[in-house]
This record gives sequence, structure tokens and C-alpha cells, in this order.
Amino acid sequence: MLAGLGLRFAVDPCVLPEPAIRGGERPRAYAVRAARMKARHVAARHRSGLVVGADTVVVCGDAIFGKPSTRKEARHMLQRLSGRWHRVITGVSVCDSASLRTASGHSESRVHFRRMSPAEIDWYLDTGEYSDKAGAYGIQGCAALFIDRIEGCYFNVVGFPVATFERLCRRLGYSLITHLPVGRPRRPRASAAANPT
Repeated sequence: MLAGLGLRFAVDPCVLPEPAIRGGERPRAYAVRAARMKARHVAARHRSGLVVGADTVVVCGDAIFGKPSTRKEARHMLQRLSGRWHRVITGVSVCDSASLRTASGHSESRVHFRRMSPAEIDWYLDTGEYSDKAGAYGIQGCAALFIDRIEGCYFNVVGFPVATFERLCRRLGYSLITHLPVGRPRRPRASAAANPT
């Protein structure tokens, strides 16, 4: 998404384990806390630049779904999501490495899965998309076949609410617009197809 905007960036993963949910902690508070931890941890390794951390959770009823650790756990999540609404909450934190000033916030969307048959759940699990995805699905992939309604920011469901990121940058005094190419955002060029003759 950042590349689609034309922003220059580097990927520097946070290697800390996901924090545990504290007793009584609300999902949005947890997502923001996890995002802030990631951003500050990575920012401490850099002398300058903005570091962004994000963390997404899926909330179905009173259950909070992070990333499944096994196929069995992923199946349980998808069975719970099937035929009902759930919430997707992404915490975002932007940290200025030079000053360690940090701005944090969240975005929330509602997503509805149509009812999925056991065979469809198994088919989706066979795609492997559930791995490393909160709630065991990626809306930008094959799970789109089962999602019939969404309320709120699509990019939030993907895992990075761009508008929230832009707002947090402005809160720190940075305008993303000044860093974007003039005119239309640059897109990576597609490689030329091989000549079949």
C-alpha cells in the first residue's frame, strides 16, 4: 500500500513476540499497545525517519482472534466467522526515531462472512492464506469469495488503514502529500510477457 502511494520505505521487522492480552483489556487498546510496542522497538534502532507499527485483531462476539498457530486453530476461527458479522481492529503507531515522539490510533471495520460449508473451509485452508493472518483470513485474497458485506475501511481489513496512518503522520507534523510524486502515484511496472513465438 505504501508502494502504491509512491512512498519510499524500508521494511525492518520487530522481532519481539506478540504481547499477551491483559485481563480486561479492550481489543482496540490491545491493538494500539501492540502497534506502539513494535514501532518504538524498531525506532530505537534508527537515528532518523518515521517508523510505523501496526497490529490487527479480529473480534467475533467476545472472542479476540489473532494469528492462528495451527491449521486446527484456523479452522475453529473460520467456523466461528462463518455466517456472521465480526469486527476488525487495527492499531497503528507512528514513531519519530530522532525524538521518539509517537502518535497512535486505531481503525475499526465490520465484516460479514456468508455461511461457509465445511468443504469450503477446508478448501480455503488448503490455500495456505490463513497463515500469519489475524482471524485466519486475508480479504485481499481468496477469502474475498466468502465476504459479502463490509462496513468501514477496506484497507483496515487488509491490515493497514492508510487514512489513519496519514492522520497520525500529520499529528507528528509530517505531511505525506509533500512526499508523494506529483500527479498520479507511481505503480511498479509489470514485466513484459514472453513472446510466445
